[in-house]
Amino acid sequence: MVKRYDLLKTLASVVTDEMLVVTPIGNTSVFWDELGKGATSLTGVSLGMCTPVALGLSLALPNRKVIAVDSDGNLILNLCSLGTVGNKQPRNLTIIVCDNGNYLSGGPGKGKQGMPTATAGNMNLEAVAKGCGITKATTVHTEAEFKQAVEKSVAGEGPSFIVAKIEPVDVKESKVYREERTPGLDTRENKYAFARHVERLEKIRIIKRGSA
Repeated sequence: MVKRYDLLKTLASVVTDEMLVVTPIGNTSVFWDELGKGATSLTGVSLGMCTPVALGLSLALPNRKVIAVDSDGNLILNLCSLGTVGNKQPRNLTIIVCDNGNYLSGGPGKGKQGMPTATAGNMNLEAVAKGCGITKATTVHTEAEFKQAVEKSVAGEGPSFIVAKIEPVDVKESKVYREERTPGLDTRENKYAFARHVERLEKIRIIKRGSA
């Protein structure tokens, strides 16, 4: 199994600033910020809302590549969103799921495994996605497989769904946890930074400015 941090480093090498990335609350957002991608991405999105937010962006901006970097626990909380993706068929959307088979964020302690998610048992997210009408769904287990799947997805038409099987516990890969300090992600500031980024890319006005 691949480590989440290594997987995200691979993703960072493929993603350009022209693409829009959405990450959920938890380690994915912490790692993505450490890799220097947080300022141009929408990070720390609430539980269950990563894929729905990315779907909304893809529908609002149909000519812009949108990538959701979700996780198994987050996605399972709002699994019906895959049904909407399957019905809407956004051609510019890629959904990546970091699947570690456990609720790491709510675990018993740093560096320890949390309660198992359904994917630790019989649940197959690739099969669920295909059952929802997302035909371009696959599961990967190595960095090479992951990079190939992402490159194919962003180069083609979606929706695409990539389940990346990762190690159950990976918090120690982050310098945040190595240095035993609190993650410095400011989600409110990130929201405005992301909106300004979209404004620059699309040459549109999102944030209402006060009069001088």
